[in-house]
Amino acid sequence: MLTVDRADYARLLRLAYLVLDDGDAPLARARRVAARAARGRPGGYPAKRARLVGVLLTEPPAGWSPLHRVLFEPAPPPRGPVREALSELAPHERLACLLRLDGLTVPEVAAELGPHRPTDFRDVERAAAAVDVRTGLDEAAQRAEVEAFDPDVVRLRPPSVRPAWRAAVAAAVAVALLAVAGSVLTRPGEGAGGPAAVDPGAWRKTPAPSINEWPAQGGLRHDAALLRRAAEAWRAHHRHPPVGRVFLLYAGTVDGASLVVLRDTPGARDAPSVAQYFERRLSRGVESVRRLGNGAGQLVMLGMAWRYLVPPWLQDVRAAVPEGRAPDWTPLPVRDGLTDPLPWIWFTPRCQNYVVFRMIFRPAAGGTVRAVTQLASHDPWSAAPRVWFPDRPEPEERFRWAALHAVACEGAATLSESGDLRLGRLWSGELPDGGGRATLLTVDASSQWAAPGSAVLISEGGKALSERGRTNSDTTSSAASMAAALWWRSPRRWHLVAAAGPNVRRLKTVGELEPREEDTAGNDEAPLLLVPGPRTGGRLPERAHLPVVHVVAYENDGDRTVVSPW
Repeated sequence: MLTVDRADYARLLRLAYLVLDDGDAPLARARRVAARAARGRPGGYPAKRARLVGVLLTEPPAGWSPLHRVLFEPAPPPRGPVREALSELAPHERLACLLRLDGLTVPEVAAELGPHRPTDFRDVERAAAAVDVRTGLDEAAQRAEVEAFDPDVVRLRPPSVRPAWRAAVAAAVAVALLAVAGSVLTRPGEGAGGPAAVDPGAWRKTPAPSINEWPAQGGLRHDAALLRRAAEAWRAHHRHPPVGRVFLLYAGTVDGASLVVLRDTPGARDAPSVAQYFERRLSRGVESVRRLGNGAGQLVMLGMAWRYLVPPWLQDVRAAVPEGRAPDWTPLPVRDGLTDPLPWIWFTPRCQNYVVFRMIFRPAAGGTVRAVTQLASHDPWSAAPRVWFPDRPEPEERFRWAALHAVACEGAATLSESGDLRLGRLWSGELPDGGGRATLLTVDASSQWAAPGSAVLISEGGKALSERGRTNSDTTSSAASMAAALWWRSPRRWHLVAAAGPNVRRLKTVGELEPREEDTAGNDEAPLLLVPGPRTGGRLPERAHLPVVHVVAYENDGDRTVVSPW
């Protein structure tokens, strides 16, 4: 009879348990994975651990039925600081930290994870640093806690390879033992699979609270059965299950329905997702899952209730439809984290069904008080991008409102899947051929800074005067080094319009247009190019037939980038 090494099995079980430590029968799932990795593995413990890593990252075991958890899953051991910190990370980040504490170097950890998930040394160091900060312990102290942790509360023999009938008898005996132990060791509320909750005072202790410090709110936040059903429903979601540990944001009664809002913990590199679970008279289930643009706290639209969930550090909430030459702000009362409903008529098919919110960010721990602007829809599946303006000093209200109108109502950005938006002004002035006064607006999504942003010419009232152009935001994140180029059509001809920020001293065109150059050396003005293109005549040429042209932006420090109007 072939049996597994007890010491290796114990180490594998501990490693698997700490990765699967999400409240959904972690011990049973860890035993299954550890047994699979331990059997018949030549090469000793390192080979078994490598097999375990592959299973955890590519074929993690599914959860167990509620009956199994009640009868057979013993109470989870109390969390120490390292285990608590690990639970805040995504599974692959937990593995990175645990492998480091298991004796591997940072490059070795990256190599172990690499075949199953793209990982480099920066990912490993970032995860380890997160545990260091949250625990306040050095590596030796963390390793001591992990090695002292024994998840196998109910002692069973390590699994072995045996005939089917003997395995069945052993399973029956184990079931009987676990049933008795489970009835003795399981405490109320433990091992039930419900979501975790953040310390209600955590957000008051940091000057920059984020969704990680968002406390649970709502009148039903203590209904353990409701919360467990909500968490289990999200984990069973076929398209968007949670990543990492699940936390509660809100549980209450909204328009006669029981509502639970949950978020997950995907790790340091990825933004969390928010799920909304409803229980109504004739239906129940997860009705929406939305990935946030970043980990900062932001408004969350609740179903089709025309209400929004607000974190406690955002106050003085006001809302307005992004139309007209000036905002008509309406104060929006917030009670226990939930706003009063907005008029449904605001969300008629216009401005991409988005409303502008203006709030005051006021942390309790002495952080900077500032205004926060956010665009939110009535659709809980759609993105809710925050908006900021990188110009210093802050641009005037008139420009801010015109920019918001252009983005929401004039198609300067597609909002439903957008990340947070950075709106900048590179140039304002008179267009040729009697085109009137215009502003070159840049629109860049923060979650997509690795790709070019867009640019558009707008009027003083926010009306779009051109189709979208391009910016160089794929190579620079500095507003002062931003450059943009687009085509604008007057009644007489096409014009290439290009402008840049103050850190760009020269713009130059190359391509099928006659070369043009604007050099601002010796003055404080930002460069601008207005280059005549093909005449329109009686028939306007299509954009596809415009000359191929590129604009080279030369920065003050010698760097240069290229931006095209397409």
